[in-house]
Amino acid sequence: MTKVAVITGSSGGIGLALVKTFLADGYFVLGLDRDPSKSTMSEAYAEIEVDLLMFSKDPSYRDSVLGNIKERLPHKVNKFVLINNAAEQILKSVADIQWQDWEKSFAVNTVAPFFFVQGLTEELIASSGHVINISSIHAKLTKTKFSCYSASKSALEALTRSLALELSPLGVSVNAIAPAAISTEMLKASFNDKPKKLLELESYHPSASIGTPAQVALLVKTITDQQGGFLTGAVLEFNGGIAGRLHDPS
Repeated sequence: MTKVAVITGSSGGIGLALVKTFLADGYFVLGLDRDPSKSTMSEAYAEIEVDLLMFSKDPSYRDSVLGNIKERLPHKVNKFVLINNAAEQILKSVADIQWQDWEKSFAVNTVAPFFFVQGLTEELIASSGHVINISSIHAKLTKTKFSCYSASKSALEALTRSLALELSPLGVSVNAIAPAAISTEMLKASFNDKPKKLLELESYHPSASIGTPAQVALLVKTITDQQGGFLTGAVLEFNGGIAGRLHDPS
């Protein structure tokens, strides 16, 4: 059985965990990233350098990327998984946000996932495949300076539901997961000069912890292992229980 996973944002913390998890289960993995890791972790792993802003805006560039993906696929694919994991997180106050910030946020976080699904629909249908969109807790619960990011992730969740309506009757499952804080190197680096704040962040979660990239990858893998197609159009929260907690004064 030939299994294929196409993963965007494959060089980041969650992306690398996804790559390793699917490789461990015998998948051929295609990693797409603006800055490929240049890894030779497996003969079953290949990387493609992709600028997702260009992918969203330029039809000829998009066709080239999709063609490159299809040329690398095995001749016979029995299971096809597309994971839209890449993200652009622009943090600016309302006064500072420019058009380019909106354009880049939506191009990477919302429009590119749509065009990957559109461009790979044939492969998804042929194998009764899975699409997993990586959303964020910020789609529903956010904070200051996250306007572009939270809006684009909310749109991604709406897109997930819309795609499921059209593709599920064709055998394709389309779902999203919405993680809260995940202990990527990027997140940990932001607390280098304030380690107590990282502990405080953990304590805010009822789980008394933050998630790990490996846990996110395992959840994604579990979803794509589902058979029958009944799990579709869903957004699964992965947030340590923080979405159920009020922070009102006691």
